[in-house]
Amino acid sequence: MQNNIALPELSLRPCTPADSQFFYELKKLVLFHYVQAIWGWDEQVQQQFHADNFHPNQTQIILWQAQPVGTIELLEDNEKIFISSLYIHPDYQNKKIGSFLVQQQIHKAKASGKKVALEVLRLNTRAQKLYSALGFVTIPNNDTIKLYMQNNCTS
Repeated sequence: MQNNIALPELSLRPCTPADSQFFYELKKLVLFHYVQAIWGWDEQVQQQFHADNFHPNQTQIILWQAQPVGTIELLEDNEKIFISSLYIHPDYQNKKIGSFLVQQQIHKAKASGKKVALEVLRLNTRAQKLYSALGFVTIPNNDTIKLYMQNNCTS
């Protein structure tokens, strides 16, 4: 993806265990007010959750002009690409980075006959609008905290 015509400033690199603190601090910066509103932020609980759920082998670091500005975590199976997380530093949001990366996964899924799926906090209406604009639809569920969304990659 380096030197991509659409976003030449954007590149990805593999995440390593050394990126754990960057990932945690970014997630905290991006999600703090949502987590605070839903459960209340407990630093110890959040650090333990991160320790239990940080998967560098499934994650890439998003670079903007060679500086780390975000992360994307992907899981892929025979039927779908699941975007486990996509965090972009607030200073780098509204630069089409998230849209570009999600569209990449849609194109990849379409080429292999798969779907793209994700979950988003119900309070995060901004992300929901982005995903809807990219062709994702909400999958009905009874979860009061998260929405499940899917793009069938047919058009």
